[in-house]
Amino acid sequence: MIVCIVFGALLFLALGSFCCVIIDRLPLPLDEPNDYGELWDTRSWSQVFGGNSRCSDCGHSLRFYENIPVLSWLALRGRCRTCGSRIPAFHPVVELLCPVVFLLCVWALGWSWQLLPVLWLIPVGVTISAIDLRTLMVPTRIVWPAFAVALLLTVVTAALLGEWRWLITAAVGLAVFAGPLFLLWFALPAGMGFGDVRLAVLLGWTLGFYAGQRPIAGAFLAVLCLGASAMIGIVVGVVALGARGRKAKVPFGPALFAGTLLCILLAQPILQPFGV
Repeated sequence: MIVCIVFGALLFLALGSFCCVIIDRLPLPLDEPNDYGELWDTRSWSQVFGGNSRCSDCGHSLRFYENIPVLSWLALRGRCRTCGSRIPAFHPVVELLCPVVFLLCVWALGWSWQLLPVLWLIPVGVTISAIDLRTLMVPTRIVWPAFAVALLLTVVTAALLGEWRWLITAAVGLAVFAGPLFLLWFALPAGMGFGDVRLAVLLGWTLGFYAGQRPIAGAFLAVLCLGASAMIGIVVGVVALGARGRKAKVPFGPALFAGTLLCILLAQPILQPFGV
């Protein structure tokens, strides 16, 4: 098992590097706001994955030794070797965050098939959170395909473990988690982007899946997660206001992902005392 965990950590380190490519290339800045008032769009996947890894400023193609997760960024001191432009600091953060969260999930949930859905959520959630922090956009191009894969993985996991009721609990978690956010967006569309509602569908389904066999547990965990996400969002908002000024816009996607991940990791300790 130790070998599997070490291999998994290295795999997620590489996945973190892959996530950085998406974070860097997928967002497309617009010259003027679109019909929805958005300042960003997304590139096609063929544009995102086309060509080798390269500097976004000078186009220098990176050699293999310039593309080693974390170590290359440190060795280059966060700058392109050719033009000297800064390599954003999110690169080593994302590359380290993915394996660290992987290890936390293994520690909390154990080494079993039950890990599958949350392991998929790690690179997806980290990527979406980083893009949202940089652009205030939750990309639909990621969310809906990721939700389709999450559905498939939860069905496969339920089949392998013979726990089909987990899917009912997942549906309850989705409804209780995404429903209030949809109502909030409907009532105050200027206060929340619909991208956060889409993200809540993915997160709510995965969160509910880890609440076990009883639908009431999925509802309880979703309500708790909304509260945790709100608290995290307040902290992020205070930091953003201090760093960017009073007119700063605060993304809610990272708080939703962090709250969901926290509640998944602590699901069993949280639910056991309440008998749900």
